[in-house]
Amino acid sequence: MRAAREIFAFHVVPGTDEILGFAETLGIARQEVSQHFEGLRAMEASIDAGIAIYKVGLKDPRLSDIVAILNNPEDASDRLIETIERVETISCARQNHGKT
Repeated sequence: MRAAREIFAFHVVPGTDEILGFAETLGIARQEVSQHFEGLRAMEASIDAGIAIYKVGLKDPRLSDIVAILNNPEDASDRLIETIERVETISCARQNHGKT
C-alpha cells in the first residue's frame, strides 16, 4: 500500500475541533497560525487555549470520491482525510516570546 500524502491543518477557533485551516507544509502552517494569532489579538479574542497543528494523511481518492465531493463539498474531509495526528500546539505565550 502506498503511503498517504501529507498536509498540515490547524484550528481556526482555538480550543475547538470544529474548523480547520489547511497548509501544504508545517512551516506554512506555523506562519498561518502566527498570523491567525495576530488577527485574534486584534479582535481581542480569548486565545489562552493555543492552536494545535496536525499532520493530515490524505487518501488517494477514487473517481467516485471526486464526484461525491463535487456534488457534496461538505463531505470532502471524510472522503479525503485518512489520518490526523497532532504534531504541536502553538500557545499565545510562544507567540509573544521575544516581542516587546
